[in-house]
Amino acid sequence: MPKIVDHDAYRKELLQKYFDDFAQRGYNDVTMREIAQSLGVSTGSLYHYFPTKKSILESMMQLASRRDISGAIEKITADTPLEERIKAFSDYIMEKEHWFQDILLLTIDYYRQHGKDGGFDIMNEADHYYGNGVAEWTGLPTEFGFMFTIFFNGLIFHRLAFPDSVSFKEQADLFLKVLMTYLHTVGIE
Repeated sequence: MPKIVDHDAYRKELLQKYFDDFAQRGYNDVTMREIAQSLGVSTGSLYHYFPTKKSILESMMQLASRRDISGAIEKITADTPLEERIKAFSDYIMEKEHWFQDILLLTIDYYRQHGKDGGFDIMNEADHYYGNGVAEWTGLPTEFGFMFTIFFNGLIFHRLAFPDSVSFKEQADLFLKVLMTYLHTVGIE
């Protein structure tokens, strides 16, 4: 009897296994053969699941954005106050800071080599997924979801470049305080 394989689950498993390697070595400094070798699969098997290296990166970004939103919303219920909903996302990002730094490095590495015309659609999709997801789960207007993700992307980059210059928690708390003050003055609570 042939073995039944859940291809979607196996595909996710391969992505999760390789993410750290990909982030550390960079997008351009690794070949499909090296990826297959690192994962312990044949090159043909890797090509079956991912026809190109770009498809691996795209799948990683898609998986990461879905996982990140779901990881943050686990702490949110329908009756969670707005400030606690926003803080749940902030705390999740702080807890997974190195993960987000790796995503940022991969994005920059890919963009640096391929520029605006390099088929950046999946990165834009992930960006919209994050911004819309934060807005939806906090109950804020969409522009605030994007402001949130832009602030934290900037903080993550800053701490990557200058790890000891600012405290993530202090900056996140200050952002929350400023945001909540503004939301209160415009009547969003």
